[in-house]
Amino acid sequence: MTILIIDNSVAFTGAFKCALNEALALKEKHRFVFVLPSGSSVANLAKEKGFQVHTLPFREISKSVKAIAIYPFALLKNTIALRKIVRHEHVELIQINDFYNLLGAALRIMGYKSKMFTYVRFLPQTIPSPLRKFWLYAAQKYSDKIIAVSDAVLNQLPMNAKNVRLYDPVNLSEHVVSAPKISEKISFLYLANFTRGKGQNYALEAFFKAFQENPNLQLTFAGSNMGLEKNEIFRQELISRTQALGLSSVVSFQTFVENVEIAIKNADIMLNFSDGESFSMTCLEASFYGTPMIATRCGGPEEIIDHNQTGILVAKANISEMAQAMLSLSKDKTMRKRFSEAGKTFVRKKFSLDTFILSFNALIS
Repeated sequence: MTILIIDNSVAFTGAFKCALNEALALKEKHRFVFVLPSGSSVANLAKEKGFQVHTLPFREISKSVKAIAIYPFALLKNTIALRKIVRHEHVELIQINDFYNLLGAALRIMGYKSKMFTYVRFLPQTIPSPLRKFWLYAAQKYSDKIIAVSDAVLNQLPMNAKNVRLYDPVNLSEHVVSAPKISEKISFLYLANFTRGKGQNYALEAFFKAFQENPNLQLTFAGSNMGLEKNEIFRQELISRTQALGLSSVVSFQTFVENVEIAIKNADIMLNFSDGESFSMTCLEASFYGTPMIATRCGGPEEIIDHNQTGILVAKANISEMAQAMLSLSKDKTMRKRFSEAGKTFVRKKFSLDTFILSFNALIS
């Protein structure tokens, strides 16, 4: 079967990573084609993995009056172009990689008859109500299946027989043996793009509190601004706050990480203090590679981390609780080792690649 994945990612995102993992896991049985935004930095990566890639000048709805006025015309133009791609590639299934993309609904209105799945990779309640209701209505009306990537997402969807929950798979492997630790410092890693709501600001404040009690700590933020000015502004705010707190010698900022496995294995503890996560590939990768995670109770992480068994869950925006968890785990090497071993077993079983393949093939049959 030829499956066309439509993804809005202009840079490397968790949504794109999950779609790519899916394609890699299923490529022996199905042929995958990607449609990405013009200028997307991940187009070459998909090509390098052996997938056909088409690009379209996607436009997203924004508050700008001009953008709103242009959007219907851009959607129509892109839908016509997409219809040509679908016919040229002999597509049998279209996968919309998140529900806010209206290309699938528009294509269906223009006569597309084959199967269509729409993934929901955002927690719906994090999106303003009018848009959320409209996007979900369109997705449920025109798609054959609505795939929620977690129970947290599924529970926020309007009731519909088309709704299913399908976890993203662990399509990972280990290539690096962790080197013996030389430094006595405990290193925290925050692996996330610099987007407001991802929680780096909470991590910085919590680290400051923890550092007052244990100066043997260090923190690294690693991620991309995705080429967006608002994200770079957020990153610069974090850097300025780091300087104001006098933490420049122990808090560092890195750009996009090419080798996630090495980065995770070099860290003692991973952090994710997001306001909302539909899933969290970072949490899954941390457990898979054996680095204990402290994360917020913000949706997806609660299904990936077994509290006090494979990691620690804390309340959203609770800096004191975050700091206490950081101190507790940094001081207890035995707990870190226990979380590491239990986490590896837990995610390999719960998010089995074989289970995903069987479930996905059942959906499309």
